[in-house]
Amino acid sequence: MFCRRVLLTLLSTAFALTTAATDYSKLPVFYFHGVRGDHTNAQNFVANLTAEGRTVVALTFCEMPCSLQAIVLQVPKAITQIREIVANSSEFNDGYIFLAHSQGGTISRAVIEEMDDHKVKRYISMAGLQNGQFIGPDKVEYSIANDGPFLKTLVPETMFNYSAYGPEDFYGKMQKDYVLYSIENPDAQYTYSQFNV
Repeated sequence: MFCRRVLLTLLSTAFALTTAATDYSKLPVFYFHGVRGDHTNAQNFVANLTAEGRTVVALTFCEMPCSLQAIVLQVPKAITQIREIVANSSEFNDGYIFLAHSQGGTISRAVIEEMDDHKVKRYISMAGLQNGQFIGPDKVEYSIANDGPFLKTLVPETMFNYSAYGPEDFYGKMQKDYVLYSIENPDAQYTYSQFNV
């Protein structure tokens, strides 16, 4: 009987500790925007998560055109901003959640890797770049019409001329040429974020 009580007490204590250790429902959230984005991209998340009683910080370390910079230049800026926020508020003592969109996923993963003192307890990445793209079997012309102008804003034509490629080149020749350019011009990774993804 005594052993049973001890065992039951140990199990309930372990369960209580596990539950307390995994209660992430009130952890504050850091939001990482995507390329050409800014802190306002987090408005819906801020509204919904603060309604739950959470603190949400939409990071501002490199917004709009700055987000086109090389990722290796953006990561230290993100780390600096996060450390400043964490140092000035005890809300972050028990950890926090990273919520990232698009290129913000790449940057936030690099922050986790580079920031030895982070306290990330949960990580959520939406529309991350390494998940690939699929626009449908018959949508190449549509994609060229919509994504072509966007791609041209990411890298100057003097470095890589996206407009030199037509729909027939979009998923083959253009991708191959882009990779070759990146390999043959390794310093490009220090210029624009597009060369880092």
